[in-house]
Amino acid sequence: MNIFSAAVAITAILGIVAIARAWVDARKHVTPDNYRIESIEKEFRERIETLERIVTDQREQLKRQIDEL
Repeated sequence: MNIFSAAVAITAILGIVAIARAWVDARKHVTPDNYRIESIEKEFRERIETLERIVTDQREQLKRQIDEL
């Protein structure tokens, strides 16, 4: 292996390490978009819970009305 090959190999290894570090750092940081997405998700979950309550309450209410007849 000559010096040119060693230099290319070292440069490639350092590049791969730099990319890996950047990827790991990017996954650790929470961006404002993540906060927005989390708030939207929370809002959707609340809406779904409300809709589930409405659906189940109407069924129970219908059962009570049928039983009363």
